[in-house]
Amino acid sequence: MARILLSDDDADVLNMMAAILTKVGHTVTTSSSGLDTLRKLGINPRDASIEPPDLIIFDVMMPHMDGYTVGRLIRDNPRTHAIPMVVVSGMRELSRLFTATVQVDGFLYKPFAPEEFIACVEKTLKRFQPASSEERSWPKK
Repeated sequence: MARILLSDDDADVLNMMAAILTKVGHTVTTSSSGLDTLRKLGINPRDASIEPPDLIIFDVMMPHMDGYTVGRLIRDNPRTHAIPMVVVSGMRELSRLFTATVQVDGFLYKPFAPEEFIACVEKTLKRFQPASSEERSWPKK
């Protein structure tokens, strides 16, 4: 199964998403802020020893750094630019902005049903899954 980094400042939402993904077999790491997300990706501070996740799921409204900025920094970084990203937000009007400018791979609207969340995650992972483990490589700087 996949390694997924979840980022949301609402502890209840974060715990609920983590529980859903863990129940279906994924390994989940959580973050409660944009800055913590960048740290757990090895972006800020830079840490090349951190193994990247297979998918990043993050909220738009977070303390210290919003999801838009986090997404741009992930896409602009040579180590993380190819990681699929899904934005989870209650603000439907932002989906086009994120899809066009940050190039997110999915957008899920709050509130959502667990089945809808799992379907979004599985669809995104399937689109980016290499044909074999030998083809899986992390983008080099």
